[in-house]
Amino acid sequence: MPFDVHATLVNILFLVGIFFLVFASYYLINIGNSKVNDKNKIIFSLHNIKRTVVFICLILLTMFLFNKYSILWSTIVTLLISVVIAYLINPLVKHLENRGFKRSIAILIVYLVVIVFLVILGVLVVPRTANQFMNFVYRIPVIMQDFSANFNNFNKQIFENIPVLGNIADKLVTELDSIINVLQEKLFGVMANFASSAPNVLNILIRLVLVPVFAFYFLLDKERLTSGIISIVPKQRQEKFLNVCKDIDLANSQFVRGRLLMALFVGITTMIFLLIMGIDFALVIGIITCIADIIPYIGPFLGFIPAVVIALFQSPLKALIVAIAFVLIQWIENNILAPKILGSSIGMNPLVILLSLILGGGMFGVVGMIFSVPVVATLKILYKHYKDNIINFIYNDNTEN
Repeated sequence: MPFDVHATLVNILFLVGIFFLVFASYYLINIGNSKVNDKNKIIFSLHNIKRTVVFICLILLTMFLFNKYSILWSTIVTLLISVVIAYLINPLVKHLENRGFKRSIAILIVYLVVIVFLVILGVLVVPRTANQFMNFVYRIPVIMQDFSANFNNFNKQIFENIPVLGNIADKLVTELDSIINVLQEKLFGVMANFASSAPNVLNILIRLVLVPVFAFYFLLDKERLTSGIISIVPKQRQEKFLNVCKDIDLANSQFVRGRLLMALFVGITTMIFLLIMGIDFALVIGIITCIADIIPYIGPFLGFIPAVVIALFQSPLKALIVAIAFVLIQWIENNILAPKILGSSIGMNPLVILLSLILGGGMFGVVGMIFSVPVVATLKILYKHYKDNIINFIYNDNTEN
């Protein structure tokens, strides 16, 4: 492998930057300590410095390994998805266990029910949905061109006698045309890449097979895995650790399962309504709405926009009815279902939820938006339980709590 001078210089500059940041922080903290009483001073004990250095080194080593070996990241993602699926299925398994079934038999029954459901779904829904989706993808440029033509005609009829507004509208039409051209290029580029990425598709299929296998063993060995994790924790802290885990489980299980139930309600209701209205691509829009609704606040708009736009090309009246129906469905979800299903499971301010969605989406895309709220809720619970430990770590060496 050739020596990369640019990458080496960047790494050196990064390390130098970290050194100066640490030095500046140390200098500023010492200045601050000279201005406050002994109780509020930040003390640099050898014990705290060792722990901090080890912690930072572990983070840097992890980042290096994940950056160098991409297989680590994909494997961790596969395991995490398996854990999430096992976490969601576990209540059903426990319910069957309480009915007298052995745990292994209970897991197999749940898997069998899921497989039968997926087969029925595959036979009845998937072919039609796939066909609608492909038609939808290929018709996006045509829909956009029709919209541009209609907007151009509207521009000529309304603004032709008002030069200033007419010029503004002309610029909008030009921008819209350029957006359409870019969209067409991107769309066909994505389709070409998808068609030529057989190895990636094979890799995805392999992981789709591995996920339920891993989830099965996580469910089967749940007690042993749990005991193994607890045994790592010092005995004097095990009770607190279990209380933290229970709080995290209570908050996230209610939130995640509640959002999935509400997303199913919204997706199925939307799909049925659009089918009754005779809106094109009703199945695709219903599935998009179902998946998007998992994301709080932002998700519903991702299904609302394509439904209204497609209905608009069929009839302005249909578009209005679809818009009203979406608002009504969201009202039912937020004011009737959410209080009963979710309650106050997360207990987070809506502004904090929105910020977590923005940050999660910016860093990890759609997956980040889906998991951002549970992650922030978990961090909130950890802070609540270990707030005193964090304060003690910063200000003194007493970390017995």
